[in-house]
Amino acid sequence: MDRRELLAGAGTLLGTVSLGGCLSRYEDIAGGVGETTAEPPSGAGQPTPTDQSLEVLETGCGGRTNEASVDFAGGSVTVTGTITGADACHVARLEDAGYEADAFTVTVAAVEDEGADVCAQCLTEIDYESRFDFEDGAPGTVRVVHESMGESTAVATAEADEDL
Repeated sequence: MDRRELLAGAGTLLGTVSLGGCLSRYEDIAGGVGETTAEPPSGAGQPTPTDQSLEVLETGCGGRTNEASVDFAGGSVTVTGTITGADACHVARLEDAGYEADAFTVTVAAVEDEGADVCAQCLTEIDYESRFDFEDGAPGTVRVVHESMGESTAVATAEADEDL
């Protein structure tokens, strides 16, 4: 009789412990498909962003792609890029934007879409556009970093023309 109670208790404990790791992956992630807006960061002595946004333009199965370009226009900076998701349930999210050393650094991450139920099992190319509006002109240097599939990679660095 004691043996049955011991086995039942061990089975319950094992079941509870094994579910702990599975349930932790369902944390609440801000952002998702479409447009997201984050609070602008501040940088002492640097042009301050007054507005920033990231919009997912298109997603689809493809290869491992990490690329970005930076365009300066007056007091705005536009970052257009492609980041890789591990599967079709991933979307791009503006992870961070702020000054590191003397460059305004934009970090875009491929994160799991919290509303996705069923996903194609393929590497996913996620095209995005992120825009930053600054007061007192754009920063002189912008660096773009992608966080995807467990790696953090600097994918672009651009300097503004002095004429802007």
